[in-house]
Amino acid sequence: MLRQLQHNERLALILSRYVSSTTNKTHSPREGAGLRGYQSDSAPQILLSQQDKEAEELIRGYRHWGYRHANTSPFGTGNPTSPLTEILSNSSDSELRRVLDSLYCGGIGVQYMHIPDTDKQTFITELIENRPVLSQEELVKVTETLIRSENLDNFLANKYSNLKQYGGQGAEGTIAFCELLFNLCPRNKVEDVVIAIAHRGRISLLTELLQLPYLRLLKKYGGDSEFHPDERSIGDVLSHLWQSVDLEQSDGGSVHVSLLPNPSHLEVANSVALGKVRAKQRLKKSSPHYGESRNSPLALLIHGDAAFTGQGISLENAMMSKLPGYSSNGSIHLITNNLIGFTAQHGAQSSSFTAGDIGRMYDVPVISVNGLDMNAIYQAVVMAIEWRTRYQEDIIIDLQCYRLHGHNQHDEPRFTNPLMYNVVDKLSPLQDRVVTDLLSRNVVPEDFVQTVISEQNAELTTAHKTCADYTPPRMCFTGNWDHVTQAGSDLTTWQTGYEVEDLRCIGVKSTELPEGFKHHPTLNRAHIVKRTKMMESGSGIDWAMGEALAFGSLLLQGYNVRLSGEDVSRGTFSNRHVTMYDQDTGAPYTPLNYLQAEQTAKLEAVDSLLSEEGVVGFEYGYSLEDPNSLVLWEAQFGDFFNPAQVMFDQFVVSGEAKWVLQTGLVTLLPHGYDGNGPDHTSARLERWLQLSDSKECTPDTDDVNVQVANCTTPAQYFHLLRRQMIRPFRKPLVLMSPKALLRSPDAVSDITDFGPGTTFQRVIGDTTTDPNLVKRVLICSGKHYYTLRNKRDSLQDNSTAIIRVEELCPFPSSELQKELNKYPGADMFWAQEESRNSGAWSFVNPRVKSILGHELSYAGRTECAAAAVGISKLHAKEAQDILNQAFSHVI
Repeated sequence: MLRQLQHNERLALILSRYVSSTTNKTHSPREGAGLRGYQSDSAPQILLSQQDKEAEELIRGYRHWGYRHANTSPFGTGNPTSPLTEILSNSSDSELRRVLDSLYCGGIGVQYMHIPDTDKQTFITELIENRPVLSQEELVKVTETLIRSENLDNFLANKYSNLKQYGGQGAEGTIAFCELLFNLCPRNKVEDVVIAIAHRGRISLLTELLQLPYLRLLKKYGGDSEFHPDERSIGDVLSHLWQSVDLEQSDGGSVHVSLLPNPSHLEVANSVALGKVRAKQRLKKSSPHYGESRNSPLALLIHGDAAFTGQGISLENAMMSKLPGYSSNGSIHLITNNLIGFTAQHGAQSSSFTAGDIGRMYDVPVISVNGLDMNAIYQAVVMAIEWRTRYQEDIIIDLQCYRLHGHNQHDEPRFTNPLMYNVVDKLSPLQDRVVTDLLSRNVVPEDFVQTVISEQNAELTTAHKTCADYTPPRMCFTGNWDHVTQAGSDLTTWQTGYEVEDLRCIGVKSTELPEGFKHHPTLNRAHIVKRTKMMESGSGIDWAMGEALAFGSLLLQGYNVRLSGEDVSRGTFSNRHVTMYDQDTGAPYTPLNYLQAEQTAKLEAVDSLLSEEGVVGFEYGYSLEDPNSLVLWEAQFGDFFNPAQVMFDQFVVSGEAKWVLQTGLVTLLPHGYDGNGPDHTSARLERWLQLSDSKECTPDTDDVNVQVANCTTPAQYFHLLRRQMIRPFRKPLVLMSPKALLRSPDAVSDITDFGPGTTFQRVIGDTTTDPNLVKRVLICSGKHYYTLRNKRDSLQDNSTAIIRVEELCPFPSSELQKELNKYPGADMFWAQEESRNSGAWSFVNPRVKSILGHELSYAGRTECAAAAVGISKLHAKEAQDILNQAFSHVI
């Protein structure tokens, strides 16, 4: 049909005139110009008749609105309406309509005319109007994969009928899409693919494409661990398994594919995948942000239709996609659209026309595809990879299919969707349709399907019989992680000091600016001159300077640093200024990236979009890929972590235990009671301690799931950050970072506190009191120490010792015991500024009692429903009351 149209010179001229009115230049991604047979700049100038103008309008209508009439749903098109409906009613050109119908309203429908870039519109038009052809060899190979996928689902459902199965029956097009995409990756110079997918069809993807051994799978189905005995793990459920593999392709190329583990919280793994891809791009220097603009690792994000439209994180990820600090140079979004939620009918789960319409918000193509049409699936694959290769932007594929069973094979979908399942019962799966075609053309023998199934059943039967004796190979601590180990059974101390003269140099260079750079005048006094004086005197080093020294020293040792969050380059409290901006040009400059000539390690300070969940997931994913980068996320205020609670719960604090995947992610949470009300006050220290697996009755070791600190000096902060990278294992660190202490003259350090031989102190004892005179010991953490110390000084009290617990988890029982032993017979209190049902009281008290054998009394605020009060006078009264409790023996 396409060739017949090209013979019609007048019609081709109409098409070219239409194109010339909407585009500036032509791009042909493959041989043949399709409907665009003649170029407008060489076509003869003739006047168009009324019939010709109607043809132009018809073409325009199909390109704009054809997707609404496309045959992309297995359940039929219904009775769609759009502006194209009226255009069709006025058209009599049946030949043109027939061709345009086949291109724009067949098994694929494309939304792309919303993109405000005529070059991109032209590119997509050519991809639509020049259909690729799937080779017979590839078609047979993919069909065999689909047969195996369906048979595996049936095998597992029969052998393990008591276990929930989330098979891909009805959505086998997802597997076909993935296999065809992997085949095209090498020729598009994509060497790495990172996949995030939920539970539906995951097992088939793992085994039939990503080479997860049946032995490993069935061992897990039998109730055993999926990991090697040396890899300590509590494991995860079957639908959360992960895999990493090199896939050899038929053209001789290869692609490395990583399927991330996932929790049951839908869509959250996508942010993790994006961060991991970004880190891969930096390591390979394969993105415009790191020196190269093409051939970068690819994120393939496989969504469910109800989850993609229903979960807010989808929008967060979309809005990150084009930002310099978060772009992964284009992801392929594949929506496995079952046209049903858990039980919700299709019309009850989204207000948009298609599940992919979020793409219209950020100007990317949205391609709806009939999941029972292999040719349409292949065309979508080609469009996706060629678009991504050319423009390095997202593209969304809405693969419309069906779900054979309910949410799992035990669920009855007809309770709520009887009409849909009357149709489902009559549908045949994709592979059956393709096999019928192949048999009709004598491409495969009559026993093709049975041969494939028999061979696979033999493999499965053998694996089922022998899996109990199978020992899974080691999966972790390879590649970038080959120098990393799991933490040991001791609580270790690491020398994290640095040469003093080198620190002085870092401090001075942290404010050096290039000649002609016009900085903000306030920074000269409050930042540049101040830091110079700190380095000259070696005293008065504040929190921001301590951080800069940590960053700079790690950079000089070859560790990259990535810091992200809202306002991080300046700092929420204008305290950091790690990047400064020219007041005339707006150009940014990060002095720590120029500590020495040809510096390879870099600091990336990224002011994030106003997102917590998406950004935290992204940074976690980044940290999974690169153990040699210090990755930090800072909340604007401490309580702003809670929109990202699912990321912390499901990934950060539990990922190593479930999946043996370590992270060194540092979370900075400004914390402190300073009268700012229920919000902006507490980083909810108690929640982090509750999330830890710290032991209540036995001493902790390095092998806790999360470190929680509330330190009091810039030097302590410096050592904590450096310890994250110096140790041979990675653990997440959650730090109650300061607000008021940022500029407090009390919370400063001398440069010798950072020098050789110094280290992080988990507990800091009181060196200012005579133990023989002490009647009361106040144990505290963080900023409250200075409040207590100042009150003691004002009372001229020499009977009270104050001990600081700088790191709460792992709980420093031996260090604390050593300090408490100095004061036999003294009353012991835990003092905190938080309310009794918050803070560290409920964590510290049972450990001091059961491990150390001491009884503690409490000095702090009473229970409160909110983090803090919002009445200033009440806040002041509470502040005075908790001091009166702490010093009741002398007041």
